[in-house]
Amino acid sequence: MFGLGRKAASAPEGQWLERDGERFWLPWKKHARARRLKLLVGSNGPRLTLPPRVSEKAARAFVAEHCDWLWSQWARHADIQQSPLSIGAVAELPWFGQRLPVQWHADRALHILREDMHWRIHTSTRSSDRQLQAALLQAYRQYGQGWFLQRAQRYLPELPKPPAAVRVKPLRSLWGSLNVADTITLDVALLFAPEPVAEYVLVHELCHLLQRNHSPKFWREVEARCPDWRDHRDYLRLQGPTIKAEARRLFG
Repeated sequence: MFGLGRKAASAPEGQWLERDGERFWLPWKKHARARRLKLLVGSNGPRLTLPPRVSEKAARAFVAEHCDWLWSQWARHADIQQSPLSIGAVAELPWFGQRLPVQWHADRALHILREDMHWRIHTSTRSSDRQLQAALLQAYRQYGQGWFLQRAQRYLPELPKPPAAVRVKPLRSLWGSLNVADTITLDVALLFAPEPVAEYVLVHELCHLLQRNHSPKFWREVEARCPDWRDHRDYLRLQGPTIKAEARRLFG
């Protein structure tokens, strides 16, 4: 059974969500600029953002409508809060919207390979969990750079010049950037998102070679190459904090 606990106050700041003996607190936050109810998932879990004049009844009905999604996000959030990857542990690693199992192999040195349907991690008796984190980050960066460079090829003929370089690394808050030397930097956590979402961020930064701003002209360039960019931007707004949190867990 799914239940919604109520607080006694007339203007509640949240509600308890209960299912099968488990429960968690869903904070409510009113925002003066909010135009509609919105569920967000951050590093602290889900929360509900409300327009200033929305009624409690409407808010609870909205939460009830999205309860299955909320519970799936809460379960994923709980998984992400687990300890960092340890050598030999049963685990899955994200790859463009999928979760691929890890196969461990004893070897003379630590190295990581991504196969079609799994990750293959070789470790030695001298390998440590800290070294595993560093090697995992390096593997994601290497595979990610190859993926982004390959995807960029289709857009280069329409640009005045190619980027000077494409780099993949952890970014604290941004998803991507283009510096004055025309180097594109992309967040390694994009490799956890579905491929169209990651490609949208690449297109976004490539379009800054045409328009170094966020003017209507810039967004027209983006839309010409990525008509669904709004959907991908919304995905990052909703799921972005969660995948960045998982990147911090895996890479330290």
